[in-house]
Amino acid sequence: MAIRNAAKALLYENGKILLNSHKTENGRIYYDLPGGGQHQYETMEEAVVREVLEETGYTVEVVRFQCIAEEIWDDPTMQAQCPEYTHRVLHIFLVRRCDASKAEILESDFEQTGSIWVTPEEADQLDLVPRQLCGQMRKIIESETPLYLGSLKLHKRL
Repeated sequence: MAIRNAAKALLYENGKILLNSHKTENGRIYYDLPGGGQHQYETMEEAVVREVLEETGYTVEVVRFQCIAEEIWDDPTMQAQCPEYTHRVLHIFLVRRCDASKAEILESDFEQTGSIWVTPEEADQLDLVPRQLCGQMRKIIESETPLYLGSLKLHKRL
């Protein structure tokens, strides 16, 4: 089993955070930060810029590293079906848009249905992935030093 590095973007602008919305095949709606897997020979900063452009159409630049979280799935079915996604380390970067323009979305994330802007308080009421973001958005945004959000063992996909 490989450990997957993922670069996620915390795009906070005018009091709102950009989140990607997702819908599972069983109808569950959840939200996460734009971003995804790091390619070989790509820096984490390059990965987050590329992923945000692919998933949202926005060109961003990295402001700073903000926090890190880890997810480990111990569900054997999940491990067999998606081995490359069952152990992820999520590197979350504070980013800003380079301009107001929006390009065509090149590659939506898995189960992505769109993107929404929400306040940190609204985000805290949503079904967020990774779970470590839940109830912590204001703290994460306002932190002047990087945060360790911890490791989480997941047992079954909701």
